[in-house]
Amino acid sequence: MKNIKLLAIAPYNGLKDLILEEAKARNNLDVEVHVADMLEGVELVKTLQNKDFDCIISRAGTAELIREVTDTPVIDIKISIIDMISAIKLAENYSGSYAVVGFRSITEKAEIVRELNDYSIDIQTINSLLEIEGYLTDLKMKGVSLIVGDVITSSKARELGLNTILVTSGKESVKNAFDEVVNLLKLLVIFDQKNILIKKIMDYSEMEYIAFNKERKVVLTNIKTKRQYFTDFAKEIVDQLFKEKECEIIKEMDNSLTLIRGKLFESNEEVYACFYFRAIKPSTKLADPAITFLNVFDESKTNLETIPTNNKQLLKVIKDVKSYSNATNPLLLIGEIGTGKDFLAHAIYKNGPYQKSPLIVIDAKYMDEKKWLNLINKDNSFLTESNITIYMKNLQMLNEACQQLLESYFINTYIHKRNRFIFSFVNGYSDVFDKGPFLQFIRNELGAFPLVMPTLNDRKEDISSLTSLFMSELILKYGKQVVGLEPKALQLLQEFKWTNHIDQLKRIIEECIILTDTYFISEESVQSVLANERFPTANTTTYLDLQKPLDEINKDIINLVLSEEGFNQSKAAERLGISRSTLWRKLK
Repeated sequence: MKNIKLLAIAPYNGLKDLILEEAKARNNLDVEVHVADMLEGVELVKTLQNKDFDCIISRAGTAELIREVTDTPVIDIKISIIDMISAIKLAENYSGSYAVVGFRSITEKAEIVRELNDYSIDIQTINSLLEIEGYLTDLKMKGVSLIVGDVITSSKARELGLNTILVTSGKESVKNAFDEVVNLLKLLVIFDQKNILIKKIMDYSEMEYIAFNKERKVVLTNIKTKRQYFTDFAKEIVDQLFKEKECEIIKEMDNSLTLIRGKLFESNEEVYACFYFRAIKPSTKLADPAITFLNVFDESKTNLETIPTNNKQLLKVIKDVKSYSNATNPLLLIGEIGTGKDFLAHAIYKNGPYQKSPLIVIDAKYMDEKKWLNLINKDNSFLTESNITIYMKNLQMLNEACQQLLESYFINTYIHKRNRFIFSFVNGYSDVFDKGPFLQFIRNELGAFPLVMPTLNDRKEDISSLTSLFMSELILKYGKQVVGLEPKALQLLQEFKWTNHIDQLKRIIEECIILTDTYFISEESVQSVLANERFPTANTTTYLDLQKPLDEINKDIINLVLSEEGFNQSKAAERLGISRSTLWRKLK
């Protein structure tokens, strides 16, 4: 490493001597030392900017001021506890009153000494040079006659007729500052080398890449874990690239053709071998979210065994999915918005026979007839592939024309015989779909096995477990120390009438965590967040299952009124014409 050019600004001559002494004991250092304090030091740094120093060292308030006028790294010769103890011990032998005055770097050490020794010391922290005279004048009027501080404070104190003790830095503090300079600049050199290499690589291509040094170790890559095969293949041919200097290979990887280009780069007299990866098969991805592609490596959280539930209906769904896992029959997921249909579809894919091929998700919410026709008629469409999993979701959004188009395509191509299909829709959302031909075709002609997802209102027993999982994820996101819900807060969630179910619960828990600064989410927080939920004013009968027993219907009505009244129990009871005690008795 080249010699380090170091500028040292010492506020007093004694510190200059220590700096020069430490500099002589080290190699690879070119040190220029000046004696100046505070504003003098700042002005000196400004005049020496053209010398391109690698680093600057100074002390206390002077270092703080220098940082404001330069981009060069500034290392503070820190005041150690030993330095402060030495100064205060001298002051303790003084017969009059004394005080410690200085910038934070001085006074924070004085506060530690005061606490450790149970001293009664007046400590005044200044934030700017303009404050010094005012503090010192006030202390003098209070009878203080000795000031312990840095150079600028001591100088001003003497002008006011006060005695002073200068807090000096010892050899160890100077040595530590030099060590910090060397370590910092080593890191900066490494960082600069990587930056140069990154720029050269990125200038050449924006594709996925991996770079090796001459020891064949990976030094830079943007390849994700899910494409480890890129890294493995590059390791196999890196020796060839160092010999040939350039290479271009076409290889089938992960069921698609990939173009691999290799090239050598030089940086700081080091040679690096770099590979770039680009798929050359025409992409079928769309810019909008209508069609997405997922790989089994993306689905780390879709494990059927980790679904938190004690609900009989959901347990049956999970059991059925396991039974269907090795079959290729289509599956039909039925459930309200937010009940976990997508999660289940991904789990089916991961546990299915085509898990090593992509999962292709087609969201009918974002599709129209033109997009369907483009997808169906395209020569290189993924619909011409075999042994893949295709998930068609939000089928309730299909109009009659699109339903007829898809039915005709299935009949004419037998695509369902070559691939596995998962369908999902929201029952009761659209009569056009519920009573249309395509749903009947899926059920009867394709023979899709139905899986009905329970609502969160049917999974009250799972709310506690779900909230725990959501909280464990969200406290990491927001850096909170929330450990749970108050019992009454959980009760509110269990009694709430959910409309978007699991998605809605997670959103509400997230909002509660943001609003909570204690260990437990309170009843008031949950009540406040739930009160902001908006409920449809029309078609309210959709919230009441008239097939239930009368007692349960009454309970649903009470929950609905509670939600409309912002969970204010008194208002809900008054509106229902019952007492609060009767309200709670009926909810039990």
